[in-house]
Amino acid sequence: MIIARKIDGTVIQVNPADLTHRVCIYGVVVSDGKILISPQWTENGYDFPGGHIDLGEDHRDALVREVREETGFTIKPGNIITAATNFFVHPKKGPAHYTLLYYAGEIIGGEISTSGFDTHELSYAREAQLVTLEEMKKMEFHNEQLILPEIISYLQNLEL
Repeated sequence: MIIARKIDGTVIQVNPADLTHRVCIYGVVVSDGKILISPQWTENGYDFPGGHIDLGEDHRDALVREVREETGFTIKPGNIITAATNFFVHPKKGPAHYTLLYYAGEIIGGEISTSGFDTHELSYAREAQLVTLEEMKKMEFHNEQLILPEIISYLQNLEL
């Protein structure tokens, strides 16, 4: 059995045969000393903008698409920062084995907007925010608990 986490933080046991596999990509985007974050799922929940890579889609193209959909910004993808594995019970899609890729990104256009949200995202996501590193450190992130220290270290090395 695999231990998987629900959105509310509770954990359940899941049979590996019941898991789907999803590869997701996220942008750690900095602009003028602030980090782009995406408020999601719960009143106090946050994530870096991103989401699943469609079958047949280049991972960098997926990153650009997902960040634009969730924030309104067009980005130029940078280098990979880190990767992680997560077993998560998605509220709509059920239990999955997630491979999470975190890439640096640079804003090259656009403005904060929710116009790219699909019907499902409208039910749980809110308008993106640009926050300081100190503000970000106080936020509750859903996917990043295990690797958040690595991302914070990366951001601190940028001397924000």
